[in-house]
Amino acid sequence: MSTRRAADRNPRAAAPARPGVATIAQASAKQNSDTYVHTLFGARLGQWSTDPQAPPAIVMPGREVTFSELRGSVENCAAWLVREGCRPSQVVGITIAEELTNLVVSLALLHLGVPQVCLPTYDPPAMRLRLARRLAVARIVVTDQRHALPGRDASLLTPETLARANDLQCAAVAADPDATAMYFTSSGTTGEAKVIALSQRMVAGRAERRNLTPGERMLMLATVEDYPAQTKRLYCLYRGLTSVLQSGTLSPPLGARELCAHFGVTRLNVNVLQASSLAPDGSAGSRLPAGLKVFVSGSRVPTRLRQAFRTGGGAALFVEYGAREVGGIANTCTVDRDEALETVGTPHPEVELEIVDRGGKALPPGEVGEIRVRSPDMIGGFYQDPVATARYFRDGWFHPGDIGSLTASGSLCIHGRADDMMNLNGIKIFPAEIERVLEEHPAVKAAAAFAVPSAVHGDIPVAAVELHDGTMVGVDELMARAREGLGVRAPRRIVVLEALPRNASGKIVKRDLVGAVVSDR
Repeated sequence: MSTRRAADRNPRAAAPARPGVATIAQASAKQNSDTYVHTLFGARLGQWSTDPQAPPAIVMPGREVTFSELRGSVENCAAWLVREGCRPSQVVGITIAEELTNLVVSLALLHLGVPQVCLPTYDPPAMRLRLARRLAVARIVVTDQRHALPGRDASLLTPETLARANDLQCAAVAADPDATAMYFTSSGTTGEAKVIALSQRMVAGRAERRNLTPGERMLMLATVEDYPAQTKRLYCLYRGLTSVLQSGTLSPPLGARELCAHFGVTRLNVNVLQASSLAPDGSAGSRLPAGLKVFVSGSRVPTRLRQAFRTGGGAALFVEYGAREVGGIANTCTVDRDEALETVGTPHPEVELEIVDRGGKALPPGEVGEIRVRSPDMIGGFYQDPVATARYFRDGWFHPGDIGSLTASGSLCIHGRADDMMNLNGIKIFPAEIERVLEEHPAVKAAAAFAVPSAVHGDIPVAAVELHDGTMVGVDELMARAREGLGVRAPRRIVVLEALPRNASGKIVKRDLVGAVVSDR
């Protein structure tokens, strides 16, 4: 079944050609308004910096930054980057953990039209170097020389550089909105990370289509070096809204509840693990401020977690589903009538979504099949990866690799990854159905089901669980609950781990569990 047909479908190439290089004199000299070159982000930041009604751009413990101040730091940084030798023909890496500085450098590169990629400080040097080589990164901006990589120029950014007065405007060195502006990697939960290239037009389009409202104050608990946190902060600034940062001058740092209350946060973006830690439990101080909207994404959101927010009072919980290749796909902001089915809500108006069988035929509501989507700001393929592009992009559609179904009311249910579906002696088993039953036990914080290959039976369903702090439960009790709820579809083995392996976005990395279970035998 197809739902929410997009008015404008325009999948773009993964790596558009870049325009020619402007001279450094043009880039750094002050120019009049008739010839001054702006990128989309440069123009938008300039707009908000001269708007007397604009709210603060950044608030953080001990500091507030106006859009005018932010623009000054961005232009100082842009001028410094040009002096350092940044060119639109070369990708610049950013390895900076501090939130505000990372955002300033990212905005400066967007202001200049120089492509960028985040090489996170939390990744080991070998991983960062591998990605730098894939993208031919020649220069990396760091605030700590220890994060430099061999064979790459390191530009050491200091606080004095951003604070130094600069009376020269710094025009864009390349302003093509369809040129590649930012490189990101896929989450990597299903294998080697794929590279995604976004133009400024794509990023700006996704920002405009976000369900953000005037006056919004957004806080993200994820590190700015992670794709969702960086892009959502950029969306917020592009729309002229306030981004709340955790880092600041206060010691000890404020927790999420304190930040939300102190800065009047209206929108909190979290992953499932973070949402679970913030869920109201009836105790004093566990409730988030009334009127706060909590958006959770990244993996399956259990019914028990949704119910805790619904009955606990205070903040409201909304579920989002999206893909880095497409942007936002669906959310429960409009409809959450099928909560018992753990839906991710209805597709966004600009997104076309279908559930199809193996032959690509659209299926009616209630039937389970492969999800495929397309939207105005989706990419057309992965960067320099024709094999992965052919697998996930077909006939103008992006296939995220998820299995799902649509309810009668049009909400989308995610049943799991297509690659994760298990076949036990001809019985098809989705990990989500096992995880859902195990997570109903009050001691279980999270569960992950997966297959261990068997030459005789095909896939042997196995589950690993992580318990809430201070709780205990025997494996026999969990096995009995699973058999009662699932019958022959129950896991044949359950392992209790101190913590399930997760990536930076909070997603459980199931491929790491197979080895843990085998070694535990």
